[in-house]
Amino acid sequence: MNRKFIPFITLLCLGAASLSANPVLFWNDQVLNATRLSRNPPPIAALHLATYHAAIFDAVNGFDQSYDPWLVDEAAPAGSDRKAAIAAAAYTVLQAIWGNEVNPRVLRKAYDDALAGIANGDAKTAGINWGQHVAKRLLDNRADAGLNQPYAGAITSDAVGKWRETPPAFRPPVSPAVAHVRPFVMDSAEQFRAPPPLDLDSPEYAEQLAFTAKVGARDDAERDEYQTLSTPFWADDLGTATPAGHWCVIAQDVARRQELTVEQTAHLFALMTLATADAGISSWEAKFHYLHWRPETALREATADLNAHIEAKPEFIPNMASPAHPTYTSAHSTFTGAASRMLALYIGTDEFKFTSTSDGLPGVVRSYDSFSEACIELNMSRVWGGIHTMIDVVEGRRAGIKIADYVFAHTLRKK
Repeated sequence: MNRKFIPFITLLCLGAASLSANPVLFWNDQVLNATRLSRNPPPIAALHLATYHAAIFDAVNGFDQSYDPWLVDEAAPAGSDRKAAIAAAAYTVLQAIWGNEVNPRVLRKAYDDALAGIANGDAKTAGINWGQHVAKRLLDNRADAGLNQPYAGAITSDAVGKWRETPPAFRPPVSPAVAHVRPFVMDSAEQFRAPPPLDLDSPEYAEQLAFTAKVGARDDAERDEYQTLSTPFWADDLGTATPAGHWCVIAQDVARRQELTVEQTAHLFALMTLATADAGISSWEAKFHYLHWRPETALREATADLNAHIEAKPEFIPNMASPAHPTYTSAHSTFTGAASRMLALYIGTDEFKFTSTSDGLPGVVRSYDSFSEACIELNMSRVWGGIHTMIDVVEGRRAGIKIADYVFAHTLRKK
């Protein structure tokens, strides 16, 4: 991997230029800011980003109807202004989802600024009305998707091998209801469920636990500085763009450098966020189906009666705090498997040199030669963090890739 750094200000300048030239990129920037400020957990953020970008796509697609829509199979009114439609669709969803979590004046200013450059008249009014119509259809569709319904299954257990709250905060499980949310594209939440985790008494499980203990301990771990910093670089937790949003930042660079049209940009972002939303649902379904314990719990509580090959480590502390949900599969790996695969599918190759920043390590820029290289580094960052074993991240990535393939083949297809 290429561990070089580039001046941070250069990347900021490139990003600003791209946003000014493409309204979809401008509105992607606004939603990522809202995501950071709202502090929603990754699976919730992924669901919201998909609703948002699907609305923008259907609004844009209504003008030429070049693709199958996600939901709204109508033509935009003749003479409508497309930029006004994009602004109205984006702002309507922003208000509905983030209006109580983000200063509404910030959202309104972005909307007013976007509309200020459009001449007043019938075209502008028609565009606004069209964008609002599409957004409301999307919001109505997702209102009964199940996110607000309580999860009926087990969410924690004291049984051997099952997940229970972990120190230091002993937080209750995050958003178990995501496990039964209606997918955007998948046929069901369990469609791409990973196979069962390794048997607790198997030598393979003991070997993977030992590897996590060796490279993922807070102290005296066998990892270098780059590996240690990879954990916060890819952490993407509360207060950040989250994993789905991190890849939206990467996709901005892809769209700019590939010189995608407004329509193509909306198409790419819709496909990618639909895939990451379904990836979150899929991973959460697996997590609460298997309810598998975290490595730190296994290392502290495992006994010879459970697995004679496991070397118990009662004092083990992971390099990062274990997230408050079961370990299998890794959601970050599933999100990133889906996003990285979708970008490769969209531009026709995985080989694409790019750089990435991180909300967790401001000012740090890393460079990669392919989307899969970044995905694999993300996978390892969770093991270096001490919160996953290899099978968690491998099966998570595998599911994410399958989901991206399915989304790419089954929705928003070129007519």
